[in-house]
Amino acid sequence: MFTNPFLQSQQMLDAWSKMTQDQIARMDQMAEQMHKLQGQAVTRTQSAIDETARLMKETLTYATDLSTEWRKITLDATKRAADAVTPKA
Repeated sequence: MFTNPFLQSQQMLDAWSKMTQDQIARMDQMAEQMHKLQGQAVTRTQSAIDETARLMKETLTYATDLSTEWRKITLDATKRAADAVTPKA
């Protein structure tokens, strides 16, 4: 009929300690997973930066080549127009 209050509090302390240790273990696993995910995110970000830089360089090269071709076409068209209005001797 009578229960030992010390025994109940000891059981509660044991249960509390077990729950605390379980929570610490879960937090440790979560921290490990977060570290792994952070590493993956950094790697992906670095790859995206490298790809963006490569694309920007290619775009600059393309724009420069296009500008050069337009200059050639404009110069050629100007020469042809000049030849068309110049009297032939």
